[in-house]
Amino acid sequence: MKKILVCILTACCLMGLIGCSNSEKKAERVIGYSALYDENLINEACNVVEREFAKKFKGCTLKELRYDDEVENRFADEIMEYATDEDKELIVLLSTFDTDKKGGDGSLNSNATYTDWQWRLVRTEDKKSWELVDWGY
Repeated sequence: MKKILVCILTACCLMGLIGCSNSEKKAERVIGYSALYDENLINEACNVVEREFAKKFKGCTLKELRYDDEVENRFADEIMEYATDEDKELIVLLSTFDTDKKGGDGSLNSNATYTDWQWRLVRTEDKKSWELVDWGY
């Protein structure tokens, strides 16, 4: 009886491991220096992107999310445009992700890697969280 129970438990554990796909793994986060945001704020924005990606990009695997001074410099004008309005803050994250043979939902190229895909988020009015407002190239 004990052997059967051990076999069943072992099989369940193995099935659970096999069932994990790459899309369920967290993306690598590259967070370098930022003059505008601390690491916690950047990580909060990354969390929002990861949740949205999991919902809207079925069949795709998020590999990397990046925010650093290069991103800040690249989008400085757009970020500063928001900074002039003291009630708004903008952050732009860049990502790399892979698509499956169907191209995700069919709107992307199949079996492709997308790099520097942009995610734009603004701080909510209460400054408690980030809200995703746009994505793409």
